[in-house]
Amino acid sequence: IQFAVRPEEDAVALDEYLKSLEPVPSPYLVDGKLSASAKRGKKLFKKTGCARCHPAPLYTNLKPYNVGLGLGRHEETEFDTPTLIENWRTAPFLYDGRAATMMDVIKTHNKGDTHGKTSQLSAKELDDLAAFILSL
Repeated sequence: IQFAVRPEEDAVALDEYLKSLEPVPSPYLVDGKLSASAKRGKKLFKKTGCARCHPAPLYTNLKPYNVGLGLGRHEETEFDTPTLIENWRTAPFLYDGRAATMMDVIKTHNKGDTHGKTSQLSAKELDDLAAFILSL
């Protein structure tokens, strides 16, 4: 099975199946809508530059960037911009899983504001930004 050559119609069927999948609504939504905190976070998402690389509706621009997250031999690596849809279910975050929470991503692992301009945000604003991202 590992090296079996599958017919093209199998690949087409798989593609169609994957395209038919719908994202599961985030448990961070309140009655299917953004919470007050997430609404404030949505504004911060644009203000901090997150939306430049993670634009709606896919919340990715499908481009690679070096945002200073690589370590060791990966230090200068450009990583694909992941979608933020359903990210609430994909922790730990970053390519090596070193960010246990979304707050770790936007606060702890954002040296020099290379992954969004978040260093000047208050603790409440950081919470709001995380709430929005986790609501997607």
